[in-house]
Amino acid sequence: MAKQLTFVAGKLHVQAGILKVDRDKVYGFIEDVALDRDGNPCSTANLLEDGATIVLSGGTALKTVAGNFEEVDKATLKTVYQDGTDAVLVPSSYDAPIELQSASLEDLFSLEVQALYQLTWDDLTAKNELLQALSGSTVYRFVFNYRADYEGADAVVIRSGDEAFVLTGRMMEFEYLNNVNVLPSIDLEPTEQDDETDFAML
Repeated sequence: MAKQLTFVAGKLHVQAGILKVDRDKVYGFIEDVALDRDGNPCSTANLLEDGATIVLSGGTALKTVAGNFEEVDKATLKTVYQDGTDAVLVPSSYDAPIELQSASLEDLFSLEVQALYQLTWDDLTAKNELLQALSGSTVYRFVFNYRADYEGADAVVIRSGDEAFVLTGRMMEFEYLNNVNVLPSIDLEPTEQDDETDFAML
């Protein structure tokens, strides 16, 4: 049985799996395949700056180097926040029950979606319980971490028809200007006017 997430909200306590919904699965995709004269697939390679050296796919790797260009063992690196304090590791969402927090449609609209997951069920009773909790315009949110990491993703649980989905990404902060009409100030003080008329200006 695939690993499952445990969702908790008040009396609600259900378990569900997640299945990522890829654009390729929904809309399909086109793949370009390069073939040689005999119809055999070609492999990709990189041509180095010298114009003569060819490195086949898989022959390059990313390395972390220090200021003196010596390779650094990643096991010796430490993650910190911008203020220099040690970063706190956020556990995987699979490791403990997820406390769902009540949210609003504003939260849903403010989410910059990066991934979409459909909830899968072994227990249809649990599915119906969550769908009932998501009836109307009810929305829940939580912090999602597929694996332990130093920063979790914002996530929203919604219902669409007879299915439930989890949208993950980042909540955007919007600053709005107040729509306030300011009346112009008008000086109603009487002013002295010259009663004499200059006919040369007519």
